[in-house]
Amino acid sequence: MKIFIAESSAAVGGQEWAVLLHAEGLRKRGHDLRLILEPGSPIAEMAGRKGLPVELVTMKRSRYPSAILAFRRLILRERPAILQVNSSCDSWIGALAARLVPCRPKIIRIRHISTPLNNTFATRLLYRRLLDMVIVTGGERTRRALIERDGLAADRVAAFPIGLDVEYFRPAPPDHDLRRELGLPGDRKLVGLISYLRTYKGHGYFIDAAARVLARHPDTTFLIVGEGPEEQAIRARIESGGLTDAVKMLGFRHDLLNVFRSLDLFVIPSVEGDTIPQVLMQALAMGLPVVSTTVGSIPDVVMDGETGYVVPPRDAAALAERIEVLLEDASLRKRMGEQGRALVERVYSIDRMLDELERVYRNVLTSRQSPDR
Repeated sequence: MKIFIAESSAAVGGQEWAVLLHAEGLRKRGHDLRLILEPGSPIAEMAGRKGLPVELVTMKRSRYPSAILAFRRLILRERPAILQVNSSCDSWIGALAARLVPCRPKIIRIRHISTPLNNTFATRLLYRRLLDMVIVTGGERTRRALIERDGLAADRVAAFPIGLDVEYFRPAPPDHDLRRELGLPGDRKLVGLISYLRTYKGHGYFIDAAARVLARHPDTTFLIVGEGPEEQAIRARIESGGLTDAVKMLGFRHDLLNVFRSLDLFVIPSVEGDTIPQVLMQALAMGLPVVSTTVGSIPDVVMDGETGYVVPPRDAAALAERIEVLLEDASLRKRMGEQGRALVERVYSIDRMLDELERVYRNVLTSRQSPDR
């Protein structure tokens, strides 16, 4: 099957990694695949290093007309069966370009967030008329929201998590323990948050929870890993709270396996927007207990009391309480970590996700229904 995957993002986060994961997996399964990416973007550089076929198209809003024509030329030349889009810009460009060719590809939007759709004419046009299928990277509760809250047709919405390579993300001793790198005692407890630094990831609540936990557990260090637009605001919050010795920002790391394997537990306090964060799945696969929130489809994988704990979003006190429970009980951390790993192996492997993705492709290609109905 010939497949185009477009991504206009110039950031680096779970969504961009998911695009590469899809591309690599589909290509290994024998599909004729091509990525359409923004020139100079980190994802284009990463795709090149992985040897994935890439077409560079400038997709900034100011360049929409030329981008639409570039997509049209690519579609006419390559005749893909599927055009998979991931962000707003590439969705509009791809959907409009497809309307300018005689035998258009099916347009599938992958939606990596759980926030409501904008209630505008343009958004309704895109989702109800121009797209053939929407896949949300979450569970059934996120899918039902798009149907019941946003009015999408049930037969044109699917939901399943991104999936991951369970052999790559597996428990093991770190090659390089962060305690040694940071000059910390070998018995220091490490609580980590790994994510792109966006407001909806809840870093402020992580810092506030850290302050509460440190009052009773001063032998704990909190780590924030990642980069993004909120970096300076997060640093300022740590400094204003007098927490610079206990809450450390490590920036972007290429050695995420070592980061995960150095941690005692993982926290991702999302306040909105997330479906099932990819990094959360990675933490579970690494055998880490997780403390997160009830946002999106997170409770489908962080099963409260089994693979970790979920608390209401924007509740630093509840977050701190659950972190303390895990810090104080090594056997509970071990049990939850083992159950989280078993869940990912059983339900959320990359192979299972690719099976679901290919099933959606086949259904869309054989369906006589049109988004124009």
